Amino acid sequence: MITLFAFGQAAESQSTAVRPYEGAMHVYTCNGISAGADYNFYITANADGSGRFDDGLTGEFDIINEKGKVGEDGLASSPIQWNMGASMRIYYLWLEATAPGGCSNYISMQIAPQLNVFDILSENIPVDNTVSCPAIASTDGFNAIASTYDAGSTTLNFKIRRENGTTNNWSFEPVLTVDPAYNLGISIVSIVGVNSGNLTADANKLYTVNGADSEVIVTVAVKNLPGTIQEVSLMIKNQGENNTNLQDSNPANDTVRHRIEIMPVINGLQGV
Repeated sequence: MITLFAFGQAAESQSTAVRPYEGAMHVYTCNGISAGADYNFYITANADGSGRFDDGLTGEFDIINEKGKVGEDGLASSPIQWNMGASMRIYYLWLEATAPGGCSNYISMQIAPQLNVFDILSENIPVDNTVSCPAIASTDGFNAIASTYDAGSTTLNFKIRRENGTTNNWSFEPVLTVDPAYNLGISIVSIVGVNSGNLTADANKLYTVNGADSEVIVTVAVKNLPGTIQEVSLMIKNQGENNTNLQDSNPANDTVRHRIEIMPVINGLQGV
């Protein structure tokens, strides 16, 4: 018996093989095929097999491994990339298997693409915590002794969160900035996920998060500047989901901001 499988996680509000997001790639596999048969994946507009699309001319999808020969494992498999515009209609994916003698067998599956709502966003912790005073604890480097006075630094925590994803790994590149830009004392201290642990960037400055984590905590340090308001921004870019190749659908929430209020200037302390 020939069976056509669509590999993907079955859940609402995520890209699955039978309800893929535009921009996602999923793998479709057929098993139980006679070894030596030729196979051909194609897509039609109708359940009866009519209205066959020309993959080369149709921009809404790309069949990556359209044709081949079945091996001893009895499998035929192909990734399919679902592109912009695919959500406008329902498709029928077909697998045709043809024996060396020329006789064929078919199996099909209905696929209903949907708009991409996969999102990776950044936010304060908690979300409405957008303003704070500079930290003045000794653990933050603050030193009030006049001869070695140091204003210290302020530690901020942000959250990078994934919405409407699968259990695939996901990645992003964080960009930390501060206004005034002359403050060079800013840094990302750590990026940590419950299952991911302490993350490190790859050669492309991307941090890859374990798919079991839907969020990570980004800790940053900003050198205090007495007499100055500081506007800290954490932007994420190049974010996406591994395997499905899903890209971020909402750039409006890629940047989170936090204001560090003025620390009063104290020139010195004297006694007479």
